[in-house]
Amino acid sequence: MVSTNHDKALETVRQRAPGVGAWAELAEGVIWVRLPMPGALSHVNVWLLESPDGWFLVDTGIKTRAVEQAWVRFESQLPIAARLRSVVVTHHHPDHFGMANWFVERHGIEVQMGPRAYAATAGVLGDLDVGPGKGLRSFAERLGIELDDDTAAILGGRMYKSVVSGRPPVREIAAGSTISGARGDWQVSLHDGHAPDHLCLYAPHAGILVSGDQVLPTISSNISLYPSNEMSDPLGDYLESLEALRELPAETLVLPAHGTPFEGLHARLDALAQEHGSRLEKITAFCSMPRSTADVAGTLFNVHRLDGLNRLLAMTETLAHLRYLEQRGIVQRTGLGQALRWQAG
Repeated sequence: MVSTNHDKALETVRQRAPGVGAWAELAEGVIWVRLPMPGALSHVNVWLLESPDGWFLVDTGIKTRAVEQAWVRFESQLPIAARLRSVVVTHHHPDHFGMANWFVERHGIEVQMGPRAYAATAGVLGDLDVGPGKGLRSFAERLGIELDDDTAAILGGRMYKSVVSGRPPVREIAAGSTISGARGDWQVSLHDGHAPDHLCLYAPHAGILVSGDQVLPTISSNISLYPSNEMSDPLGDYLESLEALRELPAETLVLPAHGTPFEGLHARLDALAQEHGSRLEKITAFCSMPRSTADVAGTLFNVHRLDGLNRLLAMTETLAHLRYLEQRGIVQRTGLGQALRWQAG
């Protein structure tokens, strides 16, 4: 969801951002590629990183005609056709995983990602009537949120299939492992909250973090409660990931999936934690009397101004905050469906 806070402590890189569908050399051995994607975000950043015997690509873009045409064009401009050795996928969302199988089929390379991230690609590649869409409908009904057929299709397997190029075999990569770079190893960490086993890469020798969606400069990653993580605590997991990333140096250069690379990692982690903390305080105060899920969401987001998909994402993000408070005994729920109410105390 879009954040209202742009932290002035962040210092963006002087390198001018490439246009959508273009690329730029950010640093020696680091190529910044910006690919088009539908919706308000408009772009996703992916990264070509030099390895001892070639290059590896971090994330691939969503499978659309425009993205495929961009990659075909880049083959004559970038070290892809002859020198691309692997693709590393940060997480299963289609703007990151979408073209992975296309690279496997076109270039015969290896794909690497976290084990639960890879499992998540199977979890959404199902039929709407028997797979995730059906589970989403039941989930929405129980938790008192409205779900129309179009929105269910977007979040269910049918839409996901249309924007990914397939599900290739992968080499699962574990937290604490490394990927060889041309000038030193990249350290792998896996995080939860935004997506299962979200992979980040850190290069100590260069002071660079490839953060994917886990840390973004001007927006906060969507942290939602879904059928797949209903019994978990996604917001708690996300806040823990922020603390884990705080172990990196404050001056780390962060390469995010959306927006512009920046320095000021600790300041951004502080701002994200504060934003979620403010939401939790607001919910707790509002729930001094019984409230419906929709009522709580309305205190956090301009729900009535959102389209169907973003309205649902606002609801599921609200549920992640309510789940966090419920896990800690701060709010309780009673009833089901339209009778569901949340109350503090």
